[in-house]
Amino acid sequence: MIEESLQALKRREHIVQLLKESRQPLKGSLLAERLGVSRQTLVGDIALLRKEGYPILSTIRGYRLEESSILQHEVIGISHPPERLERELSIIIAHHVGVKDVMIDHPVYGKVTADLNLYTPKDVRHFVERWKASSLELFSEWTGGLHYHTLVAETSEDIEAAIQDLIADGFPVERT
Repeated sequence: MIEESLQALKRREHIVQLLKESRQPLKGSLLAERLGVSRQTLVGDIALLRKEGYPILSTIRGYRLEESSILQHEVIGISHPPERLERELSIIIAHHVGVKDVMIDHPVYGKVTADLNLYTPKDVRHFVERWKASSLELFSEWTGGLHYHTLVAETSEDIEAAIQDLIADGFPVERT
């Protein structure tokens, strides 16, 4: 019984470590397989970890730790024409910095925000492909190119490096 409890404790510690190390949500089936347990056991472990205070979120893409508990955040203002969208996002992502959202200050509606959750080059490619396949304008086109992003990363140094590379590439960046 004691050995079983120690195994369960170590397994839950491993779950937390895997979630901390992952830049993307982890599917429950993948976690269960990696830990050698059933999906039901994993769900029970997640419930116990939440009860212990770990901010584990369940999303359609899998489990993740709430960003505010592990990541640095900074909101920046940036302005560019639509054709520079992919370059902007690629520079940010190259520094292991995520783009949590996009915001504009709309002249009629006020602050308008949309979740982006772009963390990998693949995320950026899919976002750009969806935009190009649509006939919709970007939020930034409503404000002459000016928009804001919440950047998230493990360290403030990663965010700073991304900002410096944006500036070096000719993007005007405003720190808010």
